[in-house]
Amino acid sequence: MKIDCTIDGKTLTLSLNSDKPLSLILRENMGNEETVNHCNGMMCGLCTVLVDGKAVLSCMVPAFEIRGKSVITFDSFRRSRDMKDIEKAYEAVGAYPCSDCYASRSLIFHSLVDEGVTDRNQIIKELSIVRCHCLDAESQVKIVQKAIEIRRKRYVRRTQLT
Repeated sequence: MKIDCTIDGKTLTLSLNSDKPLSLILRENMGNEETVNHCNGMMCGLCTVLVDGKAVLSCMVPAFEIRGKSVITFDSFRRSRDMKDIEKAYEAVGAYPCSDCYASRSLIFHSLVDEGVTDRNQIIKELSIVRCHCLDAESQVKIVQKAIEIRRKRYVRRTQLT
């Protein structure tokens, strides 16, 4: 099956099995060795990517679901201004994810910030897909809240300059 999509800003037409998981597409078809694929099915949360801006587990997304969509991996996201907001929030709160879950959590934090999610329970629920216990729930909530504040300030400054 042919699938048109955008991965890390590149518009592609991929010929592949329609139920091949996105995590394998990224590794095998795109050469993205950083996308984790050990668990084979929602066990660790370390294969998180953004699909149309929403954080999802790439091991659970079959190829046919990315048709016409935009996929952003951490490899691409880490160079964005939005990632700088997340890094500033880590620093301000004084809490950082471990190296194992840094990429996945950063993408989930971004997705929550982008959606403006401030509800504590929703933040904790969304972040529970990452099975690593390096950050406590309160730190995660504070990071999202701080990142929202940082992002708002950046947008306000940008609007004032134009």
